[in-house]
Amino acid sequence: MPAGLGGGGSVGVAFETTMGTYAAPTVFVPVLNEGLKYTEAKYYSEQIRQESIVSDVKPGYYHAEGDVQLEVDPNNIVYFLYASRHIIAKTGAGPFTYTFTPGNQASASTGAGPTVAKTLSITVVRNEVIFGYAGCTVGGWEFTVEDGVLKCTMNVLGLSEAVQANPTETWLAPELYGADAHLVAVGASAAVPTFGADVNFNGFTFRANYNAEAQNRLVQARSASYISYGVTDAEIESELDFLNRTDYDNMIANTTRAIRLSSLNGGATLVAATSGIELQGNRVSYDAYDIGLEGMGDLIMAGFTGKCVGIAGGKAYQINLKSAVSIS
Repeated sequence: MPAGLGGGGSVGVAFETTMGTYAAPTVFVPVLNEGLKYTEAKYYSEQIRQESIVSDVKPGYYHAEGDVQLEVDPNNIVYFLYASRHIIAKTGAGPFTYTFTPGNQASASTGAGPTVAKTLSITVVRNEVIFGYAGCTVGGWEFTVEDGVLKCTMNVLGLSEAVQANPTETWLAPELYGADAHLVAVGASAAVPTFGADVNFNGFTFRANYNAEAQNRLVQARSASYISYGVTDAEIESELDFLNRTDYDNMIANTTRAIRLSSLNGGATLVAATSGIELQGNRVSYDAYDIGLEGMGDLIMAGFTGKCVGIAGGKAYQINLKSAVSIS
């Protein structure tokens, strides 16, 4: 008989009390797709015994890893941002404003500290078969405006995977950011930049890679012991209307800029909006600014990639999120 459709599946998340100890889902997150999987490095023995093929196999270390893509919803994305490499500040009495700035520790060996505030258990239902992933953290993410809607892909790494009980799903009404929600603004680099609107951006992608890796130690378990983090690489990518040499000369002169995408539900600012998200590079270096003539009937555009770098008295980037969800 044929397998069930993906529309019958679901993804649920829960914060863990103890890192790596599975917790049943408390929130169900609508996703566009997910690719979490059991990843194992099996040991194949190459004993020399008058055969030209491996002679045995033994279990190796394993971890869980894969991407989860979702439309950005302020009531769901906050859970994944709490499980990524950030220092977090929370203000307000509801809706709440969260500020996520880069953390600086080397590993997620505990569920505390500026590297990962909380770890997640993620439950995935595929054709009524239940998969439970424990000790999950975010090793990198990419926000992008696609078809006028803000979407995000989270790269998730987990310590272990096991069969779990079938959850009962409950869903919140979606709150998405469509084509009328987005505003790009630029300004001079600063710890707290002053921004002005810029209408020349054709698309916007903001990504960070923490160079995370599952680590195993000599303990009586094959599941990963913890997730380590390397250098944080954060960048902004877009395509700009090419009107003059200003930004091109900024690249040559190594001038840095502050760049921010705001996606808001109501109001012209995050403060005035009922909910929203700001993806903000406080000091962005022009890593690439490519201009060419594509065709006789094509607009002349510049391909822009900017790298987020440190700044005195502030952070290289930050994510500001306004949400009705309260996390403590």
